[in-house]
Amino acid sequence: MSDRQINRTENARFIQQMLGELRAMAKTNRLEMLAYLIEIAYIESSDQLRKDIGVGSGVNQRNMSA
Repeated sequence: MSDRQINRTENARFIQQMLGELRAMAKTNRLEMLAYLIEIAYIESSDQLRKDIGVGSGVNQRNMSA
């Protein structure tokens, strides 16, 4: 993996972590639509990370994040 790819993957992980925290905040404050949209972005970041690091499908992981 190149330095550029590592940086991209690390950034995607950081974004995913922040999205997880934002999602929890939105849920806690009953901001359902916002929580839903953040969840979609979280799922997209998970999918992108799987592509970048070459991990298997992870459908079970996706279901657990909801």
